[in-house]
Amino acid sequence: MAGEPKADAGSIRSAIRWGLVLAAVATFGFRLPQFVRELRTWHQALRLGDESAAASRLTFVVADSVGLLIVLAFGVLIYFVLRPRGKSQP
Repeated sequence: MAGEPKADAGSIRSAIRWGLVLAAVATFGFRLPQFVRELRTWHQALRLGDESAAASRLTFVVADSVGLLIVLAFGVLIYFVLRPRGKSQP
């Protein structure tokens, strides 16, 4: 509408940036306790000498750690890609 003020493109970009970073951090924080539990069960299986259980737990630990790193990398990437442009940049 003609009478409505237009939202600043920078503020929308900043809101998207911080929303995605917050979502990445929340996802990381939500998945971290499960990763710690699986890491402890892997260590326990190693301590007990159960090689089969240790190998299967290691698979879960590696998969969860890769997932956590991807989520964290996504958050950092979004943070830097959507940062406000300086005066010299178009």
